[in-house]
Amino acid sequence: MFTRRSVLASLAAVLSAGIAAAQTPTPARGGGGFNIEPAKLLFHEAWTRAPQAQPMTQENLGNQNLTLHIYGNATEIRKTYHPSDDYTYTGETTANWAITVSDKTSYWDLSVAGKIRLKTQNTGYRFVHVIMKTLDGKYYVSEEGAGDSSVWIETDYILNDLHWRNLLMTDTPTNASNRRQPDPRRVPIVPTTKATPDLTKVDEIGFSDLMVGGWIPATSRVASFDLYGKAIPRK
Repeated sequence: MFTRRSVLASLAAVLSAGIAAAQTPTPARGGGGFNIEPAKLLFHEAWTRAPQAQPMTQENLGNQNLTLHIYGNATEIRKTYHPSDDYTYTGETTANWAITVSDKTSYWDLSVAGKIRLKTQNTGYRFVHVIMKTLDGKYYVSEEGAGDSSVWIETDYILNDLHWRNLLMTDTPTNASNRRQPDPRRVPIVPTTKATPDLTKVDEIGFSDLMVGGWIPATSRVASFDLYGKAIPRK
């Protein structure tokens, strides 16, 4: 049997518990966990304010602490110069391509809050995906990508949240039933099976639309990209 005193005591206990819960600070979320320190800017690359260059070369990097890597037919990739923008142009490519950079003194730990920001303006159903090489020599590509836009857009990718695929970089048969002979000169750059890369040991990072060019109506354009994470000195 409830008395007035017992009911009042119960209400007081409930109110006390509610006040205590309200005063308890909520953990800050980030990077799939709690109390994650924001990743630091590792580099900003926006190419050079220089005349058009084809093929694109190391000299076209604005940050010379980075090393440029071009996969596919490098002679078909251009660094375009416009009055207000410098950007990569791949509308003349006749094979799949990829552009990445590495740091001469460090590799990167992107496992916690690591992210990449791409500034793109693509046409012709092109999607710019994140390309990555880890220290063990394996290549990966994100399923997610930045699509068409009539203006420049910036897209952030949290690397730990992306869905990854293994990236086929050598033209070799996968089983005995293949009839076409492999061509060791080709770098196919083709996504295959699902993958879980080691984000603590990233050697190169960059981008690709995984398609051949279609001239100006169908091309990818990247004006800049930024990488956030943690630098680990190379031994």
